Amino acid sequence: MRVTEPGYVPPSEEYWTALMEQGEFARWPAPEAEPEEIWEGLGMGQGRPIPMPGPWDLGAGEPDWRAARACLESGQPLTVTVVGYNRGGLIVQAEGLPRGFVPASHLLHFPNALDGPSRASALARYIGQTLQVRAIEVDEVGGRFVLSERLAHQDPRRVEALFAELRPGQVRRGVVTKVTSFGAFVDLGGFEGLLHLSEMSWGRVNDPGEVVRAGQELEVLVLEVNPQERRVQLSLKRMQPDPWETLPQRYQVGQVVEGVVTTVTHFGAFVRLEEGVEGLLHISELGATVDHPREAVREGQRVRVRILSIDPAARRIALSRRGLEADV
Repeated sequence: MRVTEPGYVPPSEEYWTALMEQGEFARWPAPEAEPEEIWEGLGMGQGRPIPMPGPWDLGAGEPDWRAARACLESGQPLTVTVVGYNRGGLIVQAEGLPRGFVPASHLLHFPNALDGPSRASALARYIGQTLQVRAIEVDEVGGRFVLSERLAHQDPRRVEALFAELRPGQVRRGVVTKVTSFGAFVDLGGFEGLLHLSEMSWGRVNDPGEVVRAGQELEVLVLEVNPQERRVQLSLKRMQPDPWETLPQRYQVGQVVEGVVTTVTHFGAFVRLEEGVEGLLHISELGATVDHPREAVREGQRVRVRILSIDPAARRIALSRRGLEADV
C-alpha cells in the first residue's frame, strides 16, 4: 500500500521522458516527486534496492515498514545518513528503517544550475553527512521510502496561516527558490507555490531559466489553492493581457509584417510576430520550391510575411512569403 504526504505531486511525463533518455545524470534538477517509471529505471521498483558501494546498510535485519508509516503519519523529523546518490537525489539510511530516497528538489541547499559531472560531484559530497528529513511517501510493495529535507525545516504554523489567507485571483509577491525543467517554485512566505512552465509567458518557453532565476522577486497571480493536497498553482503570464484577445486591433488580413523564425519543421516554419504570438508559414507559402523549409529559412532569421488569415479563438495565424523573399 502506498501512502503519501499531501502535496507530493509528480511532475509532467515530458520531464521524465527526457530524463530517462539522458542517461545517469539529468541536465536539470530533479523535480518534486518520483513516479513509477523513474523508480524502475533506477532499480528501486518492486522492492529492488539500488546497489551502492561501501558499508551503508546501517539497519539490522529487515527494515520496519510499520515504523516508516509511523514516521509519515506523525510528521516528525528524523535523522538519516547519506549513503549514496543517483541522478535524482540522495540514498539515505536510518537504523531500523527502509532505505530512503531524498529527491534533489527536496534538499535545502542543492545548487540547481549544475549538470553532468558537476551535478554528480555535488551529490557525492553529501555521502556520510546526516540530514534532518520528513517522510513524504511510503510504499512497501514498491520498496519506496521518500523523504524531504525541505519539509523538515518548514514551520507548519506559517503554512497554515498562509493557506488560510490565500485565494485564487490574488496577486502575491514571492521569491523564486528553485528553477526546474518544468517550471519554478516560488516562496510566498512560508510555502512554495508552483509556477509551471506553461504559466510563465504568453510566448514559447523552452527553458524556465530564461524567464526567472533563483532569488528573483516576482509578483504572481494565484490560480489554484488546494489546502488538502498542499498545492498552490501560480501564473506569471496572466499578470499581462493575453495578446491574442486584442490581435485584430493590431493585425489585418493582407498586412505585410516582420517577424522572427522560431522553429523550422518539415511542413513549414513558425514565425513570432510579437511576444506570445506566432504564425505558421507553411512550406507551400515559402515562395520557393524546396524539399525542406530549412532550404529557405532558418531559426533566428528575420522575415517579411503577409498575413493570410487570423483566427484569434483558435490562436492561429496563417502567413505567406510569396513575393516577399527579400528579407530586411
